[in-house]
Amino acid sequence: MAFRLLCVAGLLLAGAPCWATPAQPPSPLDLSAALGWAERHNPTLIAARIGLRQREGVLAHAERVLPANPRLGLEAADRDAPGGRASTDIGIRLSQEFWIGGQAGLRERAAQARLTADEAELRFLQVATRSRVRAAFLDTLVAERAVASARDVVAVNRDLADYAERRLDAGQGTRMEANVARIGAGRAKALLARARSERAQARIRLRALLALEPGAPLQLAGRLKPTAPDMPDRQALIERAVAQRDDLAAAASRVAAAREELQLARRQIIPNLTVFGFYREEEASRIAGGGLSLPLPVLHRYGGERQQAVAGLEAARLQRETLAREVRLQVLSALSGLQAARQRVAAMSEEVVVAARENFRLTQRAFQAGELGAPALTAAQDTLINTRRDYLDALRELVATGTELERATGGLMALDNAPVNE
Repeated sequence: MAFRLLCVAGLLLAGAPCWATPAQPPSPLDLSAALGWAERHNPTLIAARIGLRQREGVLAHAERVLPANPRLGLEAADRDAPGGRASTDIGIRLSQEFWIGGQAGLRERAAQARLTADEAELRFLQVATRSRVRAAFLDTLVAERAVASARDVVAVNRDLADYAERRLDAGQGTRMEANVARIGAGRAKALLARARSERAQARIRLRALLALEPGAPLQLAGRLKPTAPDMPDRQALIERAVAQRDDLAAAASRVAAAREELQLARRQIIPNLTVFGFYREEEASRIAGGGLSLPLPVLHRYGGERQQAVAGLEAARLQRETLAREVRLQVLSALSGLQAARQRVAAMSEEVVVAARENFRLTQRAFQAGELGAPALTAAQDTLINTRRDYLDALRELVATGTELERATGGLMALDNAPVNE
């Protein structure tokens, strides 16, 4: 009972039940659900949203009407008059500083441009995160396929090794044939160990992107069948990518912000105006009045601030131009890589791996029938292992280049995957 009372108190104070468990994604997890989960829980995106709120605070500060709060001053003094009479002088002074030379608008526009840049950067980060999650998800499916195919290779080579040993014991085979079969079984076991390690690493990368604990259950849904998008005209895609990429939009906003900051640095030579009013009581007299004050920009001419602002504008322009060139190169590189990967996957399809496995079994039967010897076994083993490796490498290359094209185009093109029931 006391425990429940403590939980209720914690719920009222903290706004969450004390028995709440960490959120978990749906299980099994398909690609669409993984992308949505990462959008909400990826730490990099969460940190970017927090930074955006900080930038909103900077804008709110820049939008203030006046540079500072009013300043109130009080003073009092004792006065000794001839004849032993004493009196107290009292003074009150109220002053307020005002923007001069359009500095308020420049500060606000610069802060707004910085906020716009951060918003665009967040949108591009979302696209980049989606591409990384897609790559990690598909890589994990490839790794699971690698484990399954490695188990098949282990099974057929184990059967062959067992048969070769029995044949050797019966005096019907040679030591060379038994050694070849044993070597194939060892290579197959090594393949399986490596495939399991790569699967574990792929699942770790996916868990990190989804912000899951290392021991959290992770069951994936979907049959591995990455489908590359149709290849459009290169020049048209480059122009669309330049218009689509939000990091380019962010770079343009930073140029605008740097331009406003340069104007502000030039306006700083115009000092802000302070208006004040005062009231004093001296002996029997009451004095009220007002006035103006402003600093004289004689010793500090803000030359360093202007120089920094000029350099900042030049750096922002250089970054924008460099990024625009990099975007074009990234699209061209990703397109070229994806085209090559598609051709490689088409050439090294799953049917080719099946054919290599079938040839291995046919070689095994011919060996058991005494029609083939150790060299044929070695060739069949190499063909099966190399064909499997080439097929998996082609799938990994397709995933890598396809997700790189997604990032390079700002999300215009992306790999798809076969649904669960396909």
